[in-house]
Amino acid sequence: MAELRDRALLLRRIPYGDSSLVIHLLTENHGMLPLMARGARRAKSPLRAALEPLYELSVSWRSGRAGMGTLMDVERHALLLPLAKAGVGLQLVAVASALYREGDPLGFAGLYQGLHLLQPRPEDSGLVASVWQMLIGSGWIGDLDHCWDCGQSLAPEGAVFWHDGQLCCQHCCSHGMPVSLGLRRGMLAHLTQENVRLPAGDVAKWRRMIDDVLMRHGLRLRLASS
Repeated sequence: MAELRDRALLLRRIPYGDSSLVIHLLTENHGMLPLMARGARRAKSPLRAALEPLYELSVSWRSGRAGMGTLMDVERHALLLPLAKAGVGLQLVAVASALYREGDPLGFAGLYQGLHLLQPRPEDSGLVASVWQMLIGSGWIGDLDHCWDCGQSLAPEGAVFWHDGQLCCQHCCSHGMPVSLGLRRGMLAHLTQENVRLPAGDVAKWRRMIDDVLMRHGLRLRLASS
């Protein structure tokens, strides 16, 4: 069977047997992909050192006839995040692992862009901005200018609330966490401009909003503060 080749990002490594790994990759053109990396845990395996998260990888594999494919080769390229931010980067990878399913075509671009967005920003606000961007790309959340319930534009002077994982106008929801115009503008600015800084209280509210969205979709995952 012919080998396939693609750019990839590593999500997880699971020990298998005495010397192998089951790996999950986000590939650019083949979606999320599980593969068997035979012998990858052996000390002299060329696969062992290359299979690291937060690096861009080039991988080749052979598809299985009735199940999981087999990793044939991997080449490690650029580190996508400074090592000083590896901890928060792995949090982003953990969210991607829960967010993207096997075959999902959005995963590689979503995580790749998220790591680049996180790179120049402070860890706390950069993480929430990166996860928010991945949620937008996956269609899990709407924009910050409209009510996610009725779809009406949010008037600058109107009350806006966050309730049960949704942004709502005062007509659709009269209680919940208030979301000020300043917070919404700050979130948008931070997503697009790396030099915009957010107050700690706004970052905490943004993190809570993300936690609510993840919970609404059945993901028992919480973002840790730095």
